[in-house]
Amino acid sequence: MEISSILICVMLISLIAGVIHSAIGFGFGIVAITFLPLIIDAKTSHIILSVSSVPMLVVAAWTYRHGAQRPPLFIAIVGACISTPLGLFFFEALSLDLLVRLTGAGVLLMVIPSLREKAEAPKKDQVKPFAKCFAAGLISGFLAGAVSIAGPPIAAFAIRQNWRTDQYKAFVTQFLLVIAIFKAVLLGLRNHINTEIGLEILATSVFSMIGVILGERISRKIEAEKSKKLVALALLSIALIMLLQGSAT
Repeated sequence: MEISSILICVMLISLIAGVIHSAIGFGFGIVAITFLPLIIDAKTSHIILSVSSVPMLVVAAWTYRHGAQRPPLFIAIVGACISTPLGLFFFEALSLDLLVRLTGAGVLLMVIPSLREKAEAPKKDQVKPFAKCFAAGLISGFLAGAVSIAGPPIAAFAIRQNWRTDQYKAFVTQFLLVIAIFKAVLLGLRNHINTEIGLEILATSVFSMIGVILGERISRKIEAEKSKKLVALALLSIALIMLLQGSAT
């Protein structure tokens, strides 16, 4: 594929991934890492995604800057910072196919219980026990380092809280932003980032940010309960694809 064709594909994938992320509160990494390896090798795709997601998440975090739940956010970030370096070690050492399949299985186990729960009347904001919040951050951090997909575990935790849609999106987006910055720093220290992939990183960054802005407008038309159901169904679909298909390479 010619360079111009590759860039066009990268731009389109980034735009779609940004729209989906903003509309449901997560998903940029999952969409991007599913399609980017079809035009760029898997390892390079993960590096491009990890670095370019930072400016996209800055825009998303600013868009959904109100309503974040600070105590659980801090707890989840601590867990993620502990496990991200371990995940990066697995990224460098083990098969991506196996890691992606295991990720899908883990997400299924977290999402299925939330789909079985009956809708309840709105209550005062609640936070799950410390251990569950910390574990969600721990798993997300590991997956961020290993397969560049940090969203499902933390999103699965968040949708089980009695939070408004804006609170849910603020929590997930701000968590992902901190972990994305942390991983980008680790990649730099491990000499994974170079100028050869700079153009793809720039294209992904710009068009993903455009997608986030478009997705925010789309999400205004989605009711809170419908949004939560959409997130749960998206998680379930993604988990099945990851489990059955494995790595895209």
